[in-house]
Amino acid sequence: MKSICPLCNGLYKVDFNCSQCNSTMVDKGPLVNLMDDYSPYLLDEITHFVDGVKREECVHTYQCPNCGIRENYSIERKEL
Repeated sequence: MKSICPLCNGLYKVDFNCSQCNSTMVDKGPLVNLMDDYSPYLLDEITHFVDGVKREECVHTYQCPNCGIRENYSIERKEL
C-alpha cells in the first residue's frame, strides 16, 4: 500500500515552536529536498535510502524566522 506525507501533499500543516526562542517555526520542506539541487526530483523510493528514516516517516526541516535555528522533525506518513 502507498503512503504519503500529509505536509508534502498539503493535507494539513504542523506547527512547532523554536527550542531557543519559542517562536513558531516555518516548514522548509522535506530534508531530502535540501540535500542538493536534484533531490527534489527523485522518486520517494530512492530518497528513503538517502535520509535513513523508516518508510512510514518523512523528515521535515523547520527554521525559526526569529533566530534562524533549524530543527528536523519526523512526520508520520498516511496510508492512501
